[in-house]
Amino acid sequence: MHAKYYSLFLLVILASPLCFAFTPSTGIPMPIQHSSAAIADTTSFVRGPTVNLVTNESALIFWRTEGVTNATVWYGLNTSVIESVVNTTLDTDHRIQLTGLEIDSKYFYKVSSNNTESALYHFRTAPPDGEEFKMIVIGDNRPASISYIQPDEFKQLAQMIIDEAPHIVIMSGDYVLDVSADDSYNLAGWAAFTNISDSIGHYAPIYGALGNHDTGAKTGTLRLQYYFDAFEHYNEPSTYFSFDYAGTHFAIIDTEIQHYEGRITGDQYTWLVNDLESSDCSIKYVVGHRPMYPLSHIGDSIDSNPTERARLQQLFEDQNVTAYICGHDHLFDRLTVNGLVHLISGGGGAPPYDTFWGDAYYHYMRINSSYSHVNMSTIKLNGEIGYNYQLPYLGPLEIAIRVLGNGSTAQTGTLPEIYFSEEPSQIYYSWDLGVNQTELTGLPNINGQHSLDVYALDSDDVWTHERFVLTTVGATPTTTAPPPLVLDPLLIGGIAVAGIVVVVVVIVFRRRQVPLSG
Repeated sequence: MHAKYYSLFLLVILASPLCFAFTPSTGIPMPIQHSSAAIADTTSFVRGPTVNLVTNESALIFWRTEGVTNATVWYGLNTSVIESVVNTTLDTDHRIQLTGLEIDSKYFYKVSSNNTESALYHFRTAPPDGEEFKMIVIGDNRPASISYIQPDEFKQLAQMIIDEAPHIVIMSGDYVLDVSADDSYNLAGWAAFTNISDSIGHYAPIYGALGNHDTGAKTGTLRLQYYFDAFEHYNEPSTYFSFDYAGTHFAIIDTEIQHYEGRITGDQYTWLVNDLESSDCSIKYVVGHRPMYPLSHIGDSIDSNPTERARLQQLFEDQNVTAYICGHDHLFDRLTVNGLVHLISGGGGAPPYDTFWGDAYYHYMRINSSYSHVNMSTIKLNGEIGYNYQLPYLGPLEIAIRVLGNGSTAQTGTLPEIYFSEEPSQIYYSWDLGVNQTELTGLPNINGQHSLDVYALDSDDVWTHERFVLTTVGATPTTTAPPPLVLDPLLIGGIAVAGIVVVVVVIVFRRRQVPLSG
């Protein structure tokens, strides 16, 4: 009997693994996991994979796993992805360089860590130098209030950007609401951003300028580690750097250097001069966060130091920079100054700013760029084109007003800033249809509405005219009260003598009128 129970006991023990190998919810048997399963549990992808630093023959694939793992990238010109690069070194951050790629080609790729594979993604290598590529520009996606919740508009724009299948993506700063002294708070805020930016980065390299909300400067110390972690850039850990893509030069500058916010000066300016001078690319883009000619953050941008702004403008003109791309103002604006295009693209998700110049809407920019042409369009949330501009520009000379918007009100004497798309050979200004002047003066010292007419003669001897309407307040009276009456003593004496003469004449006259008594 004991032998019988003993045999039954052995049978139960031997059969128990089979029972435990079933999943109760499905009834489908699952294989028994070995010790490697414990490592596999830590291979969930925390970041990526993303494609970075793409050239016409190479790319860097980055991803992050929860625990240390090995790393493999599978890639190829079709979905079979039979080529691979393996790194057996165990790590959590994985960077694998792909080289020997074909020029201007679509590559598929996926990554593997401890036999856990990612989804299949794709990217394009750069086209030959000078040929057209598609660049997306987006800026100021940051939340309005809660740091770890990115705006729905940014999420929608991100999906639209993915559908565009761009070659590269440029971001102009302000990715998070703020950076505090609380590391867990910061990690949550930046994770909310990278969860969306990585969805774009699966398919195209992203290059991002540093924004004023991204630095942690308000804590008294710059906390840039989160910014560096969010992007794979050239020349890290520098906040300014440059690179070439398809024969086009990009210089990313830092407008947020502590105690020098809104200024490009010192070592960075020296670097920028050398960088632009050493590039022989015919198309050059400079990217920063703060504008040179802001519409909303007036005095809180590169305009805060007019002398340094003028120096920067002249540098860009001398080095044939095609466009300065920025954000900071939550709107879109295109201004051309002496042939240099200034693009403010700050409609990535943060609340738009209403100004007298308009164009405050959510958007990204699609720029098709080549040596022969540059086609720039803003794309709204509904997919419509909000604005289009092309280079080479074939239209008339443009006249624009800044500091004061057309229709705005300002104190008497306030001087508007007038800019021209090319340097005019002659300029005239006229307030209220008065005499033409060669020098611009401030708002007239009379309260009320005034017109400012601006005339400019272009290189083809064609006159362009713009009229702006501005309203003066705070005017002071220009007339003075009459002086107190002061009578000349000679005049007083003369009047007295004349009075006496009149009295005498009257008396004599009356006597002659009286009849003699008889």
